[in-house]
Amino acid sequence: MRDISEFIYGEEYAQKNQNFEKAMESIEEKHADFFNKRPPQNETEEHDRLHNHYALRTASGQVELHFNAGSDLPEEIKQECKDTFHQIWKYE
Repeated sequence: MRDISEFIYGEEYAQKNQNFEKAMESIEEKHADFFNKRPPQNETEEHDRLHNHYALRTASGQVELHFNAGSDLPEEIKQECKDTFHQIWKYE
């Protein structure tokens, strides 16, 4: 089954979104000790997850990374997320 975002935003967007999700999973794995020690924010999860701390917003063909209000991620992890975002979602 194809990604719904591909139908809405196109194949290039869907591919970048998939690459971004994989990269964010890698960041979470890199900092597993941090996330595994924290309580879950969702009852279906065993511990805190990186995806609980950010959102992507798409408007006028541009994608933006926003950290959720109240996110207490260390600045180091936030910076890795920002760097990853800019590497994948380059705008010319």
